[in-house]
Amino acid sequence: MRSDREQATLSSYRFPDELRVDELLLRAPVDADVETVAPAFLDPDVGGEASLPPVDAETLRTMLREQLPHLRELGLMSPYVILDGEGIVGGTSLHHFDPMRDAVEVGYWLFAAARGRGIATRAVRAMVEHAFANGIYRVEAHVRVGNERSEKVLERLGFVREGVKRRHLRHEGERVDATLFSRLADDA
Repeated sequence: MRSDREQATLSSYRFPDELRVDELLLRAPVDADVETVAPAFLDPDVGGEASLPPVDAETLRTMLREQLPHLRELGLMSPYVILDGEGIVGGTSLHHFDPMRDAVEVGYWLFAAARGRGIATRAVRAMVEHAFANGIYRVEAHVRVGNERSEKVLERLGFVREGVKRRHLRHEGERVDATLFSRLADDA
């Protein structure tokens, strides 16, 4: 349900537990996934583009146990691993849920071997469709200026480029500009 200013009610949107699209499964990460996923957090071509914190496997385990449940409950972060028939190929997230504005942000990343197969496009589409079907009006994404692969994913899904946010993301130890993309529930 969407928020209603006149009734003083907030959105009742809840992050999905899992989503399926074609052969892909998007589900919350578990401890057994850490060894597979951890290298992405340290790879500047993967995690650096997705604004993942550059942490090792043990720190990631601690975050998974001690931080993510609380962050999910607050609507701040709900990460997912993307699995195909072979195993984990990447990850995605819904985050920064705004219950007053019916808005949420989406993020995504893939291991290099999974790129070029439409996986990111299908995973993000599933997340956007879930959000719209459950009361979200606006889905946003921030992409480092110059990350053309990521921009193309959003453009294929009908996201609109709105402008540049100065020094919004962290990349290779520096703050960098990000292009803000959005898609609205009533966009064609």
